[in-house]
Amino acid sequence: MNISKYLRFSLIAVMAFSFTSCEKDDDNDDTPPGSTNEEELITDLVLTFTNTDDQSQVTFMFSDPDGPGGDPPAVDDIFIDDSTSYSVSVEVLDASDPNDVEDITTEIMDEDEAHQFFYIAESADNSIDISYDIFDVDGNGNPVGLSTIWNTNEPTADNGTVRIVLRHELNKDATGIAIDDFAGSGGETDIDVTFNLTIVD
Repeated sequence: MNISKYLRFSLIAVMAFSFTSCEKDDDNDDTPPGSTNEEELITDLVLTFTNTDDQSQVTFMFSDPDGPGGDPPAVDDIFIDDSTSYSVSVEVLDASDPNDVEDITTEIMDEDEAHQFFYIAESADNSIDISYDIFDVDGNGNPVGLSTIWNTNEPTADNGTVRIVLRHELNKDATGIAIDDFAGSGGETDIDVTFNLTIVD
């Protein structure tokens, strides 16, 4: 099935989100890996889905370049095929200055022990299974979540949502912590975005 025909870039913030700062680690400072310092603005999340069978790719995006309180963010609706495995990578950007877009992903990688993404599928839980990429881990062997594996099944509902949360300075060894559960892990939220999700039968 041709997914591209379903793509659209919604100008309406259809789901709740909250903002968006991360601890800045400039190229020229002396901050060691795993520690954090000055806050950094996050305006964009770019999700790239790679079909693990045929390597075809499709991209979905959240963007709010003027930050909270300005124009509504643009949030793509995610459409993916059923009975398919996807490798999904996330790119994190500060696009508040279109002439100087900053890639925050590298800073998250540099501070991977202090950051972790969580993926919470709602209303589509039986149709999708999201797991961390076993190779995307920090120096302690804990997941970071910049890369994940999404396996889809026959849809059991018309639509669902996937909430993506980036936490920093959390306790990755907290009891009960899981890819879809960060309760009790402490820390703070850098970005919290919910995408509409449709698994195409």
